[in-house]
This record gives sequence, C-alpha cells and structure tokens, in this order.
Amino acid sequence: MSRWQEPQAIAELAREVTVVRRPNPFTALYHWRYEIGALLVVPYALFTLFQAVGPIWAAVVLFGVANWLFHWRSARGFIRDRLRSVVVQHRLRTGFARARVCTLDGKLPVILWTKPRGDEVEVTVFCPAGVGYERIEQRRALLAAACFATDVHVYRHHKRANVVHLSVCTARLRKDEDEDEVVFG
Repeated sequence: MSRWQEPQAIAELAREVTVVRRPNPFTALYHWRYEIGALLVVPYALFTLFQAVGPIWAAVVLFGVANWLFHWRSARGFIRDRLRSVVVQHRLRTGFARARVCTLDGKLPVILWTKPRGDEVEVTVFCPAGVGYERIEQRRALLAAACFATDVHVYRHHKRANVVHLSVCTARLRKDEDEDEVVFG
C-alpha cells in the first residue's frame, strides 16, 4: 500500500466499523409518511362514511369502490406502482445501511422522492457531506439485491453534486424455453 492510499484505507475501515445513526424524529416521520397517512385517513374516512349513510349502504359503497378499482386497469396499475415505490424506498434505506453508504459518523443519504416509470422506479437521493455519486456507484450490486431488483443505475444530478438519481430496475427476469438467454419483461 502506498503512502497516498493510506488515508482512503483508514477512512474505509472507519466507515465499516461505524454504527449507522438512527434518523431524527422528523426524518423518521418523513420516511413513514405513506403508512402514517393511511393509518390516519382510512379509519377517519370509514367512520365518516358509516356515520353519513349507515352500515348497509357503507358496505355497498365499499364493495362498489373495491370492485371498480379491481376492474379499472389504470387504477390498479397506479396503486401497484405506488406500492412498489414505497417498498423500494424502505428497501433502499436498509440497503444504504447494510452496504455502508454512509458518512464516517454514520449519517445515511435521505430519499427525497420516488416515482414509478414503467418497470423502473426513479429515486432522488440527497447525499450528506462524505457520501457521493462514487460511493453509491460502487455499491450498486448490493443496493439492487436489497431492492429485489435486477439492476440499479446511478446518475449525477445536472446542477447539484449532493443530489443523485437512482433508477431501480424492478423488471422480472424470465427465461425463454426455446433459448437459454435471459429476457427482461
């Protein structure tokens, strides 16, 4: 090991033995915003519906809405894609912690936003000082495994150095019977 490589090796060792810090309460609330919203809105909406129309008509309305969502392909796809985005967010946070994509004092990158795009989920990540594009690019395979994805592509933000875009490819791998090659689809 040369004299110039020692600081990087020491920093890497320090990162490996550092305990990953828990997020502060506001960040934790932001991480669980969809689940907290569902826990607050769904019971209130059901209670209001039962109070407004009574239990029998409420059951009829709920059955009609569930049937309508089940048969409406666009709504079904929208719900599936949003649920997949939420799962990818949680899996990426776990992947960041386990792959040691953190600063030397244990701060993890913050996921700002996710949006589904076909078979991929686009994720915008804010990196604290000490974590950047190169660190996430090195850990792509571990992040893909954490997200149950086939691949993770990392892109730099066009204006900000501390913002990174990830494209998590969640397409299922299938194998054609006729050929021995793997096909995405």
